[in-house]
Amino acid sequence: MKKLKIALLIILMAISTLQINAFENKDSLCTHKLILNEKNQIVPWYKPTVDGAAYAHVVKLASEFLRDVLPADEKSGLKLYYLYSAFNGPEMGEKNYSGRGSANNPACVFAGLTESLMKYSQYTGDRSYLEMIRGCLDFMLENGTTPLENWKWGGCPYASGNPGVPKFEGTSHYGGGGGDGHLFLEPDKVGEMGVAYLQFYQITEEKIYLDAALNCANALANNVREGNNKQSPWPFRTHARSGVVSEEYCSNVLPPIKLFDELARIESRIQLGSETQQRYKEVRDKVWKWLYHWDGPMRSYVWKGYFEDVEYDHENRNRVQITPMEMARYLIQYPEYDPFYKENVTSLIHYCNASFGTQNAWGYNAQCEQYFCMTPMGSHTARYASVCAMWYAHNKEEWYKNEAFENFNWATYCTAKTGYVSVGPEWPSSWFSDGYADYIKHFMDGLAAVPEWVPAGENHLLSSTSIVQRIDYNKGEIVYRTFMPASTEVLKLTAIPEKVTVEGKILKRDDLLKSSEGWSWEKLPNGGVLRIKHQEGRTVKISW
Repeated sequence: MKKLKIALLIILMAISTLQINAFENKDSLCTHKLILNEKNQIVPWYKPTVDGAAYAHVVKLASEFLRDVLPADEKSGLKLYYLYSAFNGPEMGEKNYSGRGSANNPACVFAGLTESLMKYSQYTGDRSYLEMIRGCLDFMLENGTTPLENWKWGGCPYASGNPGVPKFEGTSHYGGGGGDGHLFLEPDKVGEMGVAYLQFYQITEEKIYLDAALNCANALANNVREGNNKQSPWPFRTHARSGVVSEEYCSNVLPPIKLFDELARIESRIQLGSETQQRYKEVRDKVWKWLYHWDGPMRSYVWKGYFEDVEYDHENRNRVQITPMEMARYLIQYPEYDPFYKENVTSLIHYCNASFGTQNAWGYNAQCEQYFCMTPMGSHTARYASVCAMWYAHNKEEWYKNEAFENFNWATYCTAKTGYVSVGPEWPSSWFSDGYADYIKHFMDGLAAVPEWVPAGENHLLSSTSIVQRIDYNKGEIVYRTFMPASTEVLKLTAIPEKVTVEGKILKRDDLLKSSEGWSWEKLPNGGVLRIKHQEGRTVKISW
């Protein structure tokens, strides 16, 4: 115990030294010189005079770094994000890139990369990123999934693993030192990975990923319980085989809800049957009811439980930014689930800004992760910015657009010109979850919400209510295919199209999109926004 205390003291001293050094230079953020505009607002280091130009740029740098620059582990041949939660590199003065971290967090990373790289692949048409997703999901199925038979949480992914070990079974340390414990998993990550499997199934239509998603859904349905103010419908940490609970409360029930919702939405394509769907619906509705109950986090604001490397928190002292922000995002996307969504989204955004926003030593706002780690971070700042951008797109209140602008601008500084993404200026090392799996998708959502920030002179698909299986950006035309026939897509284009067809059928222009099928055009200073609504076809062609 004495040795442990000494080791912790050394670590705290090292962190303090890093923070002092970071604050000494107030003219810089991470690896970039700080730039301000005439309003004294922080603006990005890349093309600072062009609003939003840096957002797609840092995503490009980060995505290409993961694919092309990050080395493989010499012993296993695996990319470092399979084995470690974090890494250091030359940007910190080290000779080479090397993995580090006390516990690996594969479920969080793989699920996040699925969404982030899927969105970037859709944005660029580059399918190489889909193969990166396949690699992650296949590795989890082979090396990080519990036995299906005779386990309470059978066929489910582990949230954590020991660093450098290419097999995930929880961590060997837990409790006061952080970590889940051997053979312990986190049900909220079962939901996250279930959504990732289901998304990739919709891209590939390969049954192995649908089966994996259903294994996650069945385990969640089989193990749901009554929630109250001390225990959530699923615990935060539980033994995968026996079901023994080691930590009771986790507010992050939204990923399982999203899994059940998506299974219901694509029922016409997967044909699960009415009995299975009814069972899933009952579980989903039960958990949603707890969310809004006096004991649930939408009333109590006990937003606690997400990160696998923190100490056990049986008294629910911690609060996290990720869960309330993701709840706000969900309500913006699906307002039909909450008749008071306007009040609740506004409350969640301002709660997070008040609780986790911080004026750091440079005098500019950024967002922190959790009470147990109140350090400004790029990923959480980008998350807050993306939700503000989406809320601006919904209600057109300029304050939220400005919040998104300032916070996105700050977050761009975390990306070096090499594509190395630091946690933040006070924490110069890089985490695969924060810097890549989490960070990338928030900029993608920001561009979709405010298309005027998309670089001029480029064509991009920004969002779709259905998974997009593939897209090709060709000279004179864009062709893409959705998984579901009923879908609405949003694109930023250089010019209004001459023709839009679905399965060869010409769609009519309808700028109000009141009919079941049609397209609208919103002119911007550079190009414009095309919205396409279709019901019966899956292959869409835009031509000039």
